[in-house]
Amino acid sequence: MGVGAVLLICPAFFFYVLLMVPFCILIGARTTWRMGWLMSVPLIFVPIALLVVWMIP
Repeated sequence: MGVGAVLLICPAFFFYVLLMVPFCILIGARTTWRMGWLMSVPLIFVPIALLVVWMIP
């Protein structure tokens, strides 16, 4: 992986986060704020964790 992968992955991750934040806010508004946080942490941080695991040889 080089700089090219970072240039492709970082904008995709930020776009994904921009899509997931309103979804988690909607879930939190319809249920409880704890449920919103409970959903937001895995939905936002699991993909980046998988990316880091994938990049480690």
